[in-house]
Amino acid sequence: MNLRSRETDAAASSDGTAAAPRHASHASAINIFFFATWVAVCSAAPELIWQGFLTVIHHFSWTTVWSAVLIGSLVAFFVEPLTERMRHFSLHLSHRHRTTTHATVSAFGFAVLAVLVHEAITSYVSVAKTSEPGSDSLFDAISVVFQWACIPFTTTVAWYCAAGRRWIGLPALLLALLAIPLVGVVFDWDVPDIVSTAIPCTSILLAGFFHMREYRDPQVLSRCIMLTAAIALVWLIVAGGLQLALLLFAARPIHIYSWAEYTIDLRFYVGWIIGLAVAPRPGERHPA
Repeated sequence: MNLRSRETDAAASSDGTAAAPRHASHASAINIFFFATWVAVCSAAPELIWQGFLTVIHHFSWTTVWSAVLIGSLVAFFVEPLTERMRHFSLHLSHRHRTTTHATVSAFGFAVLAVLVHEAITSYVSVAKTSEPGSDSLFDAISVVFQWACIPFTTTVAWYCAAGRRWIGLPALLLALLAIPLVGVVFDWDVPDIVSTAIPCTSILLAGFFHMREYRDPQVLSRCIMLTAAIALVWLIVAGGLQLALLLFAARPIHIYSWAEYTIDLRFYVGWIIGLAVAPRPGERHPA
């Protein structure tokens, strides 16, 4: 480096421009963390909501229904319009609804649905499991979330680290590869459950990692979503077909994939894909 370049670097650092890339990298890392967290929570949400709805059905009461209607009314007609105007700092918002009736029915319907989802999750957390007396149902719910959120979280982080330097990308990939079977070991899954999770999740991780490493265009994540959906669909079809064939043609019934486990995995992959699709992506500006 010559004297002129040293003087240029010194001047740049004195006015703060040299520090911009470092701050940008820190901001990017924070955005990736929150994006991965968003995806991870979405992956666990369908199973938690489904278990909550089963709990509500088993403990059905009209009190719960009318409570949802009442709270939904308050949310739709007061809380949601007020928060929307506070968010946009404006008293007048343009709605895409054709009429006042359409706007009312739409807002009320979605508010009641949101309240029912809340009731389902609350019921799942509140009702202790009868098969495990004395167990902490809140801990059980958190455990379910963590089990299904861990793999999508580490996978998403590894994807975004793939485009970086090798000393960042390779450790992130190894950590994600290790997390896939380790989750099953830590939470005492059966060996078939670990294998049936490891095969498709490892395929999704590697396919997305090398695709993100190869391409840098804005649509790369959209293609990774398609890869995730394709791999999950192929796995569910192949694994489900294999289990059906074993039940029909084997000398004695062989169970490698129960119906309950199959539907759990289906909800997991649907949540994972939804999370990748709806989460605000790092590096993109989003309207307020």
